[in-house]
Amino acid sequence: MKAVIYLSVLVCCLKLSTSAFANQIEEVQHYQAQHLVNGGEILSLDVTLAGVQAICHGKLIDAHLYQQNGKLRYELQIRTQENQIVELTLNASNGQLITPAKLPSSCVAKPL
Repeated sequence: MKAVIYLSVLVCCLKLSTSAFANQIEEVQHYQAQHLVNGGEILSLDVTLAGVQAICHGKLIDAHLYQQNGKLRYELQIRTQENQIVELTLNASNGQLITPAKLPSSCVAKPL
């Protein structure tokens, strides 16, 4: 009987800890990102940046790839031509802008 109670408590603790980590944000390592790009699951950072330049021309300052709830996203910092730092979050699978909902006025499209 004690063993059954012990196992029940253990299972409950494991379920609680698993659900607590389900929302955890995890940074994807470079080798993992390469594997995801090669498998066609995400766009490469180069392809993503080419798309970003079309909406917010500037210099890349920092880039990270994160996973949360099975979804992958790039978080980028761009220094605009007006010398402002703009933080963008993009869906790593398709390059769609997640945040901000409205780009700041310092973001301009890359000149043709």
